[in-house]
Amino acid sequence: MKIADNLKMIISRRYQLMISLLLVFGCSERETTKKVLLEFKQQPGEKYVYNVVDSVEWEIEDVDKKRHTFQHLQEQHSEMVIEVIDSALVRSLTMTFLVTKDTMLNAPEFVLKRRRPSMIGREFGFILRMCQNGEVIKVVTEDPKVAFEFDRSYKPSQPVFPDHAVSPGYAWTQNFSVEVPRGNPTVATTEYRFNSFAKIDRFDCALIDFKGGFEYEECYQPENKENKPVEFLLRKYNSQISSEGQIFFAYREGFMVKRFNLITSTVRTTTYTKDKTEKQSHMVYKDHETITLAEIHGRDQDVITYRIP
Repeated sequence: MKIADNLKMIISRRYQLMISLLLVFGCSERETTKKVLLEFKQQPGEKYVYNVVDSVEWEIEDVDKKRHTFQHLQEQHSEMVIEVIDSALVRSLTMTFLVTKDTMLNAPEFVLKRRRPSMIGREFGFILRMCQNGEVIKVVTEDPKVAFEFDRSYKPSQPVFPDHAVSPGYAWTQNFSVEVPRGNPTVATTEYRFNSFAKIDRFDCALIDFKGGFEYEECYQPENKENKPVEFLLRKYNSQISSEGQIFFAYREGFMVKRFNLITSTVRTTTYTKDKTEKQSHMVYKDHETITLAEIHGRDQDVITYRIP
């Protein structure tokens, strides 16, 4: 009798295990084959508030081959207001950034001397014209350096989504041109991969990996104002920029919830002096940037606050 009972128990446990495995693998298969259309869905009158945290590591090798390392920590309050959507579904977005924290750690004396006063309270912004698939067709600003900074630091992490539904494992490549203020235009290339589905706070997200970069050259020749002597005749900068990270995109609601971005910049500088000698210097900075959704202001003035980890 005991043997029969034991057999029944073993068979029952095996049956339960098989059912559990079927449920697990069945759900997993459905998740990996599920397709979603990735597109932005924000509406005019809405405002999205994000917290931006930058942790920057600097490494400088000066012309005397001395190495200096230090850190720069900064936090910003960012707001994105959806102004209007035209007949071609192009959105006009007003972007503003307010510096709320700004700290230098272990900075050498020559960096502190050249540094401007604390940036806390400084505000800057621009207007983006963006298609529904995420393509930024124009950065509207009076300062060309701001547009270049957007192209250099943010555009690689701004994917142009496919025009069809995709499932995890789908990958695509995006090329875009970058106007260099004191140099020739260049082309940046970024690869994207829809990694998996992820739940963050109350949002069902598509987790997207990205990695890209580009290289460019700039030349700077100082102006001889009031016949004052100049320190050098010409400087050439060769810069290599890479950007990689992850995006949590709420595909049902159509907006970004969170983004991690590591921006690495390597700049090699050649200075041509009056006595026709060349001096070399080298700088690397790594900007660990995290952007996290904090609030959404609806068109009816209702505000939803989030505590996203």
